[in-house]
Amino acid sequence: MTDSKDQKITIALEPGHVAIILGMEDGQISRQLFASPDVDAMLDDEQSDIPFQYFLASAFLVRLDQDEDFVSDLAEWYDEKLRGEAGKEEDPS
Repeated sequence: MTDSKDQKITIALEPGHVAIILGMEDGQISRQLFASPDVDAMLDDEQSDIPFQYFLASAFLVRLDQDEDFVSDLAEWYDEKLRGEAGKEEDPS
């Protein structure tokens, strides 16, 4: 088995997109925020506003980092959504 830290993958973002990459390292959530080249250029331009999608992704990461209950609330919400979707698949009507 190879060490996962040695394996890298490349992602290509479409124009206007941002990506949040989450991982686990030593029991802690690691996070990275990436922007497509055009969004990155807007961030470098002091005259431009921060693109909304970048702001939203940044706000999500800040909340993830600062709100201890957010992760468990998010996990609970996601679990409820999964159970709801599973119930729809089982319902023949």
